[in-house]
Amino acid sequence: MSLGIIGGMGPMATACFLELLTDMTYAKCDQDHLETIIYSCPQIPDRTSFILGRSDQDPAPKMNEIAHKLQDEGVDAIAIPCVTAGFFRERIEQDIDIPVLYGVDYLASTLKDRGIRNAGIMATDGTIEAGVIQKVLESNGINAVIPTAEDRALVMSLIYDDVKTGRDPDVTKLEMVMDHLRKQGAETSILGCTELSVIRRNHTICGNYFDILEMLAEESLKTCGKRIKK
Repeated sequence: MSLGIIGGMGPMATACFLELLTDMTYAKCDQDHLETIIYSCPQIPDRTSFILGRSDQDPAPKMNEIAHKLQDEGVDAIAIPCVTAGFFRERIEQDIDIPVLYGVDYLASTLKDRGIRNAGIMATDGTIEAGVIQKVLESNGINAVIPTAEDRALVMSLIYDDVKTGRDPDVTKLEMVMDHLRKQGAETSILGCTELSVIRRNHTICGNYFDILEMLAEESLKTCGKRIKK
């Protein structure tokens, strides 16, 4: 089986996702790894800017076009390592006959199985305002704990001012937001933006959290019939 990836949102998150897929696969040789087709398109308009009405450049048509190209290439599933893209889910999946994975549903199922009932969300303003993660959590009986406006601004700065520009982030800011979410009642926090996953790859983050990109990688491997390392 093979996996198609709609990437470039952002480019480093896509690279991190491929690294996770490779590292998480139980493999004894090259041939045991998953066949992938990556269509990295950094020119896809910013998802958050469109959702918040700050831009009239709609990201959905290009993502839908790429999804169809990957389906035509014969992939068995498509993964999108961009959580905010989940807002455009119905439009991306138009006439697509294979699974399209975002990691959010798998994350919610994992939290539910582990008995977690309150989870803090660290994500883009677009993801939070659109309820991309909250709606799925709540449908699984999990309460979504949202950061304060000040903490959301810190998270957005980490995403846009640091990771997307290649600047080294101040991890203590992320840990501070996680601590605030814990004090608001969150049993765990969600790294709900794939740029935050890039921070996790390069830095040690202290605290109790789930990484959405790791969840997407696990979901993708299972969907494509690959064994996962213990």
